Amino acid sequence: MVGHVSIQPEVVLAAAAELDLVAERLAAASALSGAATHVIPSGAEEVSLLAAEHFNRAALTHDNAVAQGILELHHAAATLRQQLATHIGEDVVRSIGISAVTGTIG
Repeated sequence: MVGHVSIQPEVVLAAAAELDLVAERLAAASALSGAATHVIPSGAEEVSLLAAEHFNRAALTHDNAVAQGILELHHAAATLRQQLATHIGEDVVRSIGISAVTGTIG
């Protein structure tokens, strides 16, 4: 029917848990690969120093993007949980109102 939404709380909670798990896997992978993405200069000449600086700037940009992604995944999971709680609360209030109108409280 138009206007009706069927929400399965266990599915929403599972999706939120999956988002948190993806964030944790991303954090673990990032922690393990951090040393590989940052380099030391291969020599003391200008070319080696500039190349290492370039790679390290790129690695820092990557690290920041990964950190932002992890934060956004956790935020999305928290938002799903919060919206589910709000929906359930509103559903309970509506059902109490309907029960009061129809006289079927209890």
